[in-house]
Amino acid sequence: MRLYSAEAMRATDARALELGYPSLLLMEAAGRAVAEEARQRYPQARCAAVLVGPGNNGGDGMVTARWLLSMGLSVRVFATDGHRWDAAQAKAALIAHGVKLEALSGLELESCELVIDALFGTGLKRSLAGVYAEVVNKVNAAALPVVSVDLPSGLPYTPHVRAGCTVSLGGLKYEHLFYPYREACGRVRLVEIGLPAGALESAGLPVLSTPQEMRGLLPRRAGNAHKGSVGRVLVVGGFGTYHRHRAEEKFGRSVR
Repeated sequence: MRLYSAEAMRATDARALELGYPSLLLMEAAGRAVAEEARQRYPQARCAAVLVGPGNNGGDGMVTARWLLSMGLSVRVFATDGHRWDAAQAKAALIAHGVKLEALSGLELESCELVIDALFGTGLKRSLAGVYAEVVNKVNAAALPVVSVDLPSGLPYTPHVRAGCTVSLGGLKYEHLFYPYREACGRVRLVEIGLPAGALESAGLPVLSTPQEMRGLLPRRAGNAHKGSVGRVLVVGGFGTYHRHRAEEKFGRSVR
């Protein structure tokens, strides 16, 4: 299992396009996976507020809203403007189902029981400000269940969304595993979105060792094994600064 940086994930998406895989299919698969995870994790929710940003993460959110609608939830979609390409098509498909998009600046959560965070993903280059920072702070203050698309919006900067669940699309990112960012992700669920194997392969990426993989590397021991029957360990230690100072104090001279 590879671990992806934002740059590596963008390169993966680009390779998928070069291989002829339509990016709109990736967006459709991503949005459906997020909707299914949200529905399964928060089955009691009847109304979802979907927060839609300007890029492809926002497009994923609009696909999510359409699938939640088909699953019987009512949705309120709070969106920014300026969608292009795949996100524009996702927007048109959502509107065709009778959903009216509301301005992100008018976010109102009192009537909702679930938040889908699809403002920004891994492509963020600076901390959120203006209406985006206000929205993030309002979401965090509402104490509602939050499902983030790929990455809680705002990471790795502050302010950022504090999610109860993050649906990682295609591959795990550093923020999903390492603190302090890991805390904002909540429970992380990795989902496949149809990326071709050739696009995911990259020899330069670190490999994440899972417990299942590590278990296969450990030898089987006999039930009556003890410390004297399972081998010896040789430890070769250096002479650190702390120990040198202690030796100098003891012997009263410089020790090299």
